[in-house]
Amino acid sequence: MNHSKTLLLEAKKRSESRFDLHHLEEKLMISPLKKLMFKYFEFRIFKRLLSSLDVNLTGKRVLEGGCGAGYGIEVISNYLRPKEYYAFDLNKGMVERSRSVVKRKGLPVNVFQGDVTEINLPSEKFDIVFIFTVLHHESKWRAALKELNRVLKPNGLLIINEINSRSLNWFERYAKVYHPKTAHFTWNMFRYELNQAQFSILKEYLFLQDFGFFIGQKKPTRK
Repeated sequence: MNHSKTLLLEAKKRSESRFDLHHLEEKLMISPLKKLMFKYFEFRIFKRLLSSLDVNLTGKRVLEGGCGAGYGIEVISNYLRPKEYYAFDLNKGMVERSRSVVKRKGLPVNVFQGDVTEINLPSEKFDIVFIFTVLHHESKWRAALKELNRVLKPNGLLIINEINSRSLNWFERYAKVYHPKTAHFTWNMFRYELNQAQFSILKEYLFLQDFGFFIGQKKPTRK
């Protein structure tokens, strides 16, 4: 077997492990470009969607899943002034980077290493859960949606963005960046699984049909 085929097989094998970041993705996540994209593109879209719902989210209990390098922590803290803010990531290096941001900025945020499919926090604790481009790394993303629902209070909001299967196929073909095949979802499939996880979609916006922004609300518990 030649060297290129060996590398390809190794990359595909890594993609089946849980949340194993490709080095290109890791570089992007910690880059100044990612910080600017989040602040001036991604979060602006969410602010517009939230504004259209006419809801006041300041002073609430907030959870961020997959906090990465901590860029969201700073922006969300300044925008919402949360009563409590917890953030976690499966990647130890990203947790350390987020903790550094919290310490440097003097933010009252609890950052810990955690798993989005098994969040070590009480049920119905949070008013809002943010999760940004995490689930396409997670082979058990359906279980993750149910776990995010568990930690939300009744009528709590899930604020989430993702990329779909078409984007992931492009990354595989041209950048040789692989993700779990089970996390290659279409938007119709994603909407269906949000509903199965007991979320109602209040707002959504698709950018170029490949980058989706969704605001879901936890459905009332059936009695």
